[in-house]
Amino acid sequence: DESTDYWFPLSPAVIPDDAAGAAVDSTVAMATHADAHSPPGGNTLSEAWSVEARHEGCYTGGKVVWSEAACVLGCLYEEELHLVSPIGREPTRRIKQEADPVLTFAIDPSGQNACASHRSGLLRHFRLGDVPTMARAWKAHDQVVADVCFDASGGFVATGSVDRTAKVFDFAGYFCTHSFRGHPTIVSIVRFHPARLQLLTVSDTELRLWDLKSSQCVAVMKDHLTSIASVCFGKVKGNVHQLVSGGRDQVVNVWHLEEKCALARSIPVFEKVEGVAAVPTAGLLHACAEAALQKHAFAKWLRSETKPPPFVILTVGDKAQLRVWSPSDGKCVATFDSPHASKGVFRSVLCTSKEGREIVTIGDDMNLILWSLPEFAVANYIMGHNEEIVHVQFLPRFQWRKGANTSMADIQEECLSVTADRFVCIANDEHPRVVNCSGFGASLLRGHTDIVISCDVSVDGRWIATGGKDQSIRVWEASSCRCVCALSGHTGSVSALSFPKKRPKGPKGAAASETQPLLLVSGSEDKTLKIWELPSPKQLTGASEEASVLKAKVAVIAHTKEVNDVVVAPNNKVAASAGQDKLVRIWSFPDGQLLGECKGHRRAVWCVAFSPIDQVIASASGDGTARLWNLRDYSTIRAFQGHTGAVLRTCFLGNGMQFMTSGADGLIKLWQIRTADCAATFDEHTGKAWCIDILGDRMVSGAADSKLCIWRDTTSEQAKQRHDEQAELKIKDTKIGLLVQEGRIEEALTLALELDRPGQMRQILTAFMTTSMSRRLDKDEEGGESSEKDAIVDLCRWSGSLESKHLEKFVGILEEWNSNRRMAPMAQMFLSILLQTVPTEKLMAVEGMNATCDGLLSYLVRHQVRADSLLQKTFVFDLVLQSSGMGFAVMDEFDGAPGFASPSPQLPLAESDAKHDSNGAAKAREATMLRAESALKRTMDVLLGDGDAEADPGDRGSNDSDSQSDGAVGADAGACAVDDGSDEDSDDDDRPPERARRGRHAPNASPTGGARKRPRNASSG
Repeated sequence: DESTDYWFPLSPAVIPDDAAGAAVDSTVAMATHADAHSPPGGNTLSEAWSVEARHEGCYTGGKVVWSEAACVLGCLYEEELHLVSPIGREPTRRIKQEADPVLTFAIDPSGQNACASHRSGLLRHFRLGDVPTMARAWKAHDQVVADVCFDASGGFVATGSVDRTAKVFDFAGYFCTHSFRGHPTIVSIVRFHPARLQLLTVSDTELRLWDLKSSQCVAVMKDHLTSIASVCFGKVKGNVHQLVSGGRDQVVNVWHLEEKCALARSIPVFEKVEGVAAVPTAGLLHACAEAALQKHAFAKWLRSETKPPPFVILTVGDKAQLRVWSPSDGKCVATFDSPHASKGVFRSVLCTSKEGREIVTIGDDMNLILWSLPEFAVANYIMGHNEEIVHVQFLPRFQWRKGANTSMADIQEECLSVTADRFVCIANDEHPRVVNCSGFGASLLRGHTDIVISCDVSVDGRWIATGGKDQSIRVWEASSCRCVCALSGHTGSVSALSFPKKRPKGPKGAAASETQPLLLVSGSEDKTLKIWELPSPKQLTGASEEASVLKAKVAVIAHTKEVNDVVVAPNNKVAASAGQDKLVRIWSFPDGQLLGECKGHRRAVWCVAFSPIDQVIASASGDGTARLWNLRDYSTIRAFQGHTGAVLRTCFLGNGMQFMTSGADGLIKLWQIRTADCAATFDEHTGKAWCIDILGDRMVSGAADSKLCIWRDTTSEQAKQRHDEQAELKIKDTKIGLLVQEGRIEEALTLALELDRPGQMRQILTAFMTTSMSRRLDKDEEGGESSEKDAIVDLCRWSGSLESKHLEKFVGILEEWNSNRRMAPMAQMFLSILLQTVPTEKLMAVEGMNATCDGLLSYLVRHQVRADSLLQKTFVFDLVLQSSGMGFAVMDEFDGAPGFASPSPQLPLAESDAKHDSNGAAKAREATMLRAESALKRTMDVLLGDGDAEADPGDRGSNDSDSQSDGAVGADAGACAVDDGSDEDSDDDDRPPERARRGRHAPNASPTGGARKRPRNASSG
């Protein structure tokens, strides 16, 4: 381990002289060096983390039901029904209804169906498969249903409601068979008799037994003085059962269910009873014969009874005790302390085995504990709801490979494998948990009397230290979850703990450390930092009793306010503390001398962490920043900003070039030390992310949302996935080209559509259409039949053969094309094909089709308006040709004058040569040319501008002047135009009126054979 070699005490006296001029940012230099020597194609920096497993809880209060057939526990979690395996190996199944929370429920004896009552007053039938599905919903009562239960056959379901009635429904037909009235208040509990068609209902202090055959009330049982909290049936023999009821009047009553349902026995329990359970003793008698249980108090009593009762009664309540009662004489035969947190208060107890070998207790801490009987030992722990999770930390496990006997540290480290399959979790209670990474099964560390707020794990994962508001520190053996040592001495809550972090050098070093004292650093709200010397690991392991340490080896006033965090460096030579006074202080270890302090944060510092490879530390503060500090001069190297709230935790990655932070904004951020950039942000949590811990390529996180997440570094997997995707894309690109060359256009289009490449689709279609048109023209020249019809049929066939996912993608592409002026014609062509070939039902199944149609129509209107405008502008082309032609005609008119050559012998000038002399001809020619240029300019302005816009006022004035100066010519031209129009063919009648009118102004010579005249209105259009 290189981290054990480069560290040295940071006192100025021992710093070498040549180190005074060393670069401050040593971490940056290290990162640059690592990047420069990274293997080709490799990446030493982490980029992506994904959640490997998560635990969100399964119980927040309400009813809990055990289904022996399905081997699941049904619990209510935030108004959802969760089905949880008691061994934690199967995933939790959830049953919920949008905007209609579940209030109570029941599971049928087969474990295949559930009936849930909702806030809307509806009952819903759910089929419990791998994915629960709703089968039917119906209205049961006028008001909310308070309880639901099935009979022994599963054919009937009973409900009790706030409307003071109880009803029985045929579960197969969903119709009501019985309706029972008579209770004075809410019917809070309904239960079917285990062997008869009878229904028990509970309302406040009253119990009633109803017969389904006669639809009559068989008995009314009144003996409790306050509300009844729980009832159960105890089997006596055959079909004979007794009823057990427990109330908050501190009394448990046993009732006969024969004849008049008389009271058999009343047992005072001297506590408010929250739950009762009847456990049969037949199966327990055989188990009590084992040698290991012969000295157990309950086993002794059961074996000593000459005539044991057919069942025993278990009660739980507010005294934090599980007690066993004999229904024969009403005596308490055994008492067991509660393993639950929140002062151990119970909420309920259930028997989960017909033989009576297992029970489940539900505590006020919202957690479920499975017990094994008759030893009454905790068999499993199910975390129902953890409230705020304030600390998580992996329990590392060392594995030394054979042959690791060399003295070279680097080779020794290669022989060490560090893994973790468990972690410590601290919630807002007095019992820390040791949780399995697979399944999230938990074991409790019971010993603290108040809320635990701090924890640390030894470097080898064998020891766990916890501290809490009871001002004590406890050290636990991780393998057995047994408290081996208790430390006392702080006068405030123990807020921070840290074991030494130096790893042993090989198996010999690990063996040598077994006989050395175990050290521990603690920080407290009493502003002190203490260093404790504990017995050696060998002594702690072999001790049968809990050791006690009453005095610390070193005690110093660390900060002017509360100490928030302490941590020991990887070389065990220095330690760092963070306080509420905004400071980070560095101490020598283990003598506790102050070496320096780091100033710069503007609010309390919540966490500090040492780099695993360099002499720098990272700190997390309430000012929303994380800072990197140089341990040579205690100056700030960099500040990392990105969280919108306080930064609560920081932890370095194994490469030392990156670190993680978690904040009050619920975000976990990955930072690059060299650039101070945030490489990734993870938003898995919705509450304050109080804690994170990293070991190798795994991370565990906890937050105020009661969620535990186990993460894994997936950088290499994502890089490989990207590489594979790029290779696959290249292969598909090549395949598209080959398909096009082979003429398999439809397959090429489908593949391009699958790859979401609309540009390539457009190129394929354009090339295909161009080729098809060329072939058509060639066949037209040869006199063959056109293949246009075949091309359209191919496109229709391709469009109609698209799968739903491809059709949805293609519609999206067409919507995008339709918004582009250049691609709109192709989009409209395919839209027409889709509407003609694809069935309406298939089009309507496309997600968001209504919105897509609205967008298509809006753009189609724009395209139509633009097309109409272009059509109007095309009418002006006749005018352009006419204007240009008249301009050349005027020029030709003067070509025959003296001094001009006639470039066009087709336009003879006879009469004009005799009427004009040379000077007059030049002036007239110049004026005519100006008018022709002006007319052409105005025409081009119309073409290049808005076709519907009116001409400028100045243009209108010039038109008027031109008309006045050339009235005769205009009149003659107009006459020629009218006369010429009278001789046009009747085909002009099919043109639009305006186009037909403008088309008649042809620049041909007049019928009289004279020279062509320029029309008066040619320039105005």
